[in-house]
Amino acid sequence: MFKKSLSVFLLFFMISCGGGGGGGDDSGGTSPTNEPPVAIFSANPLSGGAPLAVTFTSTSTNATTHEWDFNGDGILDASGVIVQYTYNDAGAYSVSLTATGPGGTDSTTKANYINVSPTPPTAFFSTDDPTTGKKDLRVEFVNGSVRYTTSLWDFGDGNTSSDTNPIHTYTTSGTFDVGLSVTGDGGTETYTVPAYITVEDVQTPAFVLDPKYLEVSSGSSFSLDVKVLGVTGMAAAQVVIFYDNSLMTYDSVTAGDFLKGDTDPLIVTTSNPGVNRLIIYTSSLSSDLPSNDGDGVIATVNFTLNGSVDTLVGINLDPSAGGTGSLMLDVDGGDITVNDAVEAYILISE
Repeated sequence: MFKKSLSVFLLFFMISCGGGGGGGDDSGGTSPTNEPPVAIFSANPLSGGAPLAVTFTSTSTNATTHEWDFNGDGILDASGVIVQYTYNDAGAYSVSLTATGPGGTDSTTKANYINVSPTPPTAFFSTDDPTTGKKDLRVEFVNGSVRYTTSLWDFGDGNTSSDTNPIHTYTTSGTFDVGLSVTGDGGTETYTVPAYITVEDVQTPAFVLDPKYLEVSSGSSFSLDVKVLGVTGMAAAQVVIFYDNSLMTYDSVTAGDFLKGDTDPLIVTTSNPGVNRLIIYTSSLSSDLPSNDGDGVIATVNFTLNGSVDTLVGINLDPSAGGTGSLMLDVDGGDITVNDAVEAYILISE
């Protein structure tokens, strides 16, 4: 009876201690349940001027997906452990990362984490016009600056402008520095080109078309004075004018007052539109001395302008002496050497 009771007790003890059946220690059995993810991230750089490229790195634990919102708008911008995003506008941006794994989802947000400052403007200008020439010299400047809102030009001759693409006429000879200062959200920058413009004096005696620059509507008629500068004792002159007959039509010529004495001066005009040429000869009549010594208008030529808007048309004076070129004669019939000739520019403005 005692032995049977002891056997029952031992069996109950073994079952209570878990040792029945297989025996042994199973403390190294199945792994613990999946841990929830923890969203962690860093970025580089954290600040700079726009456009700012930032690299983001997720160091989240227990995560299989990494989803990013780079600007705090609640919209998914990218997925991945290492991603890059470019901020094009200035401002402070909050960044959020959502990490997801088998154990769930975790999100973290860093407020005003990325700080983007405005990028300073870059000042630059150019021109398609000649930067060297006779006075008056007209130059149209082209503003090639970026990230700016206002402009201030210094033409180097005491004149300034706040226009974006100004047109400036240099009326005095010399060499001029040109500077442009532009201002934007990121500050101010100045770009200066030393000795950018060179304006030369007209070398007299000279023929000049005046006005040197003229704006005319397409289809309009206009007049140019053929002037002489720095001349003494001139009694006759011949001037050769070249023009683009596809854009201009010659109309007429009238004598100026320079060679007028007691009677109107003689004027002879030869039009050769096939070679884009107009020849003007004018002189005082026999025994009728000119009324001027010095500068004056010897003739006025009239054209009609045809062409598209914003076309710049050049009218050239042939400076060659002798033959059929431009020349001056004194009261005794001798040649006066022509030292210079200044052409004209006609802009079709509308």
